[in-house]
Amino acid sequence: MNTPNSNKRAQKLPAGRQAGNRSFQAKAGYTLMELMVVVAIMGVVLISAPKMFTGIYRFIALASARAEIQKNSRAALSNMNRDIRQAQATSIVIDQLAGQPPHSRITFTKFTASGGTQSVSYYQKGKQLFISTGGAAGKLAYDSLRYIAFTYPETTDPTILSISVTFEKATYEGGTKALQMAVEKVRVMN
Repeated sequence: MNTPNSNKRAQKLPAGRQAGNRSFQAKAGYTLMELMVVVAIMGVVLISAPKMFTGIYRFIALASARAEIQKNSRAALSNMNRDIRQAQATSIVIDQLAGQPPHSRITFTKFTASGGTQSVSYYQKGKQLFISTGGAAGKLAYDSLRYIAFTYPETTDPTILSISVTFEKATYEGGTKALQMAVEKVRVMN
């Protein structure tokens, strides 16, 4: 079986390329199976990439909308809370502008640092919150307002007021993100 001639032929062939009396030449390239696997993987990646990018964009849009409306609602409630605490309880009037939701305007008189008084009004006009001081025309305080309501939680106590505010921001594909702040009770100090 092992003759000197067969050993010479075995030495000429590269290792791993011997099969009986036949020898195989090593060829560079990819097999059909390898190409099919690569094409299948690329197809899965290309099909899932747009959905993944859409999901990432939607998440970023929702997160930024949430952050903006939280910032606006906290600032609005803080400013209204501060001003209403300084109000004279007997001067508070809750009503609405024509064509606006009920209880969406509050007007009151508050004391100023100089010892005088000043008329202040917070009101909703469309999707915006305005503030008016001293009888002047209202100026835009916050945008993206959906609803605001001023109410008395107890009719027997005119020094406690509730403020409910909802802000809304457009997000992705015509959707909106709304944030309803919990009803905040404010005690009028004067």
